[in-house]
Amino acid sequence: MSLVSLINRLPFGTPAQKGYFLYSRVPDGILNAIAVDNFRKTIRFVGEHSPFYKRKFKERGINPNKIKTASDLGDFFTTAEDIRENPEEFVCLTPDTAFETTGTTSKKPKRVYFSRNEVREAGWSGAVGLWALGVRPQDRVASAFDYSFWVSGPVLQASCEALGCFHVEAGRIPPPEFYDRVKDYGTNVIVGDPSWLLGLTEVAKEKGAWPVKLMIGGGENMMESTRAYIENIWKCDFILSYGQTEAFGAIGMESPAKDGYHLNEFHNYFEIIQPDAQGYGELVYTTLNRRVMPLVRYRSGDITRFIEGPSPKSGLRGQRIEKLKGRVDEWTVTAMGNIAPWMFEPIFKDIDEIGEDWQVTVDKDGNKDLIELHVEMKNGHTQTETIRNKVLENMKRELYEAYKIAEIGGTFMKMELKFHPPGTLRIGRKLKRIVDKRKW
Repeated sequence: MSLVSLINRLPFGTPAQKGYFLYSRVPDGILNAIAVDNFRKTIRFVGEHSPFYKRKFKERGINPNKIKTASDLGDFFTTAEDIRENPEEFVCLTPDTAFETTGTTSKKPKRVYFSRNEVREAGWSGAVGLWALGVRPQDRVASAFDYSFWVSGPVLQASCEALGCFHVEAGRIPPPEFYDRVKDYGTNVIVGDPSWLLGLTEVAKEKGAWPVKLMIGGGENMMESTRAYIENIWKCDFILSYGQTEAFGAIGMESPAKDGYHLNEFHNYFEIIQPDAQGYGELVYTTLNRRVMPLVRYRSGDITRFIEGPSPKSGLRGQRIEKLKGRVDEWTVTAMGNIAPWMFEPIFKDIDEIGEDWQVTVDKDGNKDLIELHVEMKNGHTQTETIRNKVLENMKRELYEAYKIAEIGGTFMKMELKFHPPGTLRIGRKLKRIVDKRKW
């Protein structure tokens, strides 16, 4: 029995309300048993219908009918390159629509196919998440997601349809224009990229924020100091969601407790592979209800870890993961040591003069590694030496070993801090935090 069929049998409420009831009340063992059953069905389905999985299973001697658990597949995974090279080989049934990824590490996007029914299914799970955040049919939602080949806008629209609430799609227009045009709709829920929502907040700081009950950001991480700033201006909660086009929308979403992402177990089976001593590893997922282009053990490229037990603040059960530590492909070996984006967030987070966007580049200066910390200055701030001292103080506290190497410098490396005007570091939709420019 599918999760949706189980939910539809409940004799009360709307689909979103029923889904939230199931997620928050039904024992984990029952949800896990349904997920494992759907995992096995997915393996058998792709083994019969997908040219890619047919070939790969045959090469590895995998019999889909004998797979009971993910561990039975051994070291078999699906990668981003697999999809990028020939997405049509994954297609099992005729698609109705497609979306593309917007990653930071490749110029060629990944194309992912779906059916309109799968869009509706994703909308239903999104509606469950919105219900959990307190969004109801009488609320009015405005979205500023980019609609160009991106999945977030269409999924949010489908979620609002399932929930039965008002929805207006503004697209990723300039924040001042959004402010002027959307305010009169009586919007009380605003959704968009965190960096764009920060820009809208700057407008609201000058012109005044109207009454809003909730803001939701998706598509990138953000510093906690930035979240606090946005919440202070709008006087409401700012909730983060985490997703990928390959997973078709939200993989997980925070609750109002903001203590990790609650995973979309309705539609995905999750694993964390190659965990370190603290449990951090790469998140892997298998889609459970898609039939146009299912994915088996897809490597997300994101580093995180499971959070054990129910949320102590919200009481919600089910699987949770921590905020992402970074990307597998953004770990970079330097004379400073191994560096990754998550290491630099606490260095910049308490410095009011620095904006949300920053980037670390690694280059060569003769035989030395040159580490450049690029930061955007907020409007009106020019005291670069003061900011430089704050960065070094934070680095000494948060990354002492790296700080010592940077302080010694000499024959090992050079580190410099570069200042930029607001809005100049970000070229595309996402900002790559670590850029390695070295030519070996």
